[in-house]
Amino acid sequence: VTGMGLVTSLGRSKDETWAAMAAGRSGIRRITRFPTDGLRTTIAGTVDPSGSEPYLGPDLCFEMAISAAQEAIAQSRIGGRQFPGPLFLATPPAELAWEQRFALSRASADTSKSGYPKLMAAARTGRFRHVFEHYQFASVADRLADGIGSKGLPISVSTACASGASAIQLGVEAIRRGDAEAVISVG
Repeated sequence: VTGMGLVTSLGRSKDETWAAMAAGRSGIRRITRFPTDGLRTTIAGTVDPSGSEPYLGPDLCFEMAISAAQEAIAQSRIGGRQFPGPLFLATPPAELAWEQRFALSRASADTSKSGYPKLMAAARTGRFRHVFEHYQFASVADRLADGIGSKGLPISVSTACASGASAIQLGVEAIRRGDAEAVISVG
């Protein structure tokens, strides 16, 4: 390991996170991203988007990934504008946000369908291609690979809570096999 980058509920870098931990601060706070009325839990350790605009899950995932990747690459002192190895990215499941689901539902003129058949009918019109491209499984990895200039096709891993460890393991295995001299694992 030659570089590390962190984005946590305590800070947006390794140094910020460490300083908060050393000071005994907690990253747990009231949830503000969505209404918690009627929920048993109203606190969490969350990372909120840096901007004030409404965001989509893939955008927040990319924002955190590019920040951590750039910090790790800077610490490693390898690369520059082009990272000299492949990218292994741990990602959460890609689910449509409610606003996209509602837009798809409203766009379908077929009132005989409901649920996913109705969403799929609206999607087939082609009016929502941008939504598809934004939410397809590897979209965050593709954007991140372009952002850091990694080599080869990026690998997306989604294995629930083990995704980060899986991305690291895949990177280790690529180096051990001799497939790469350097890798970046983000997750």
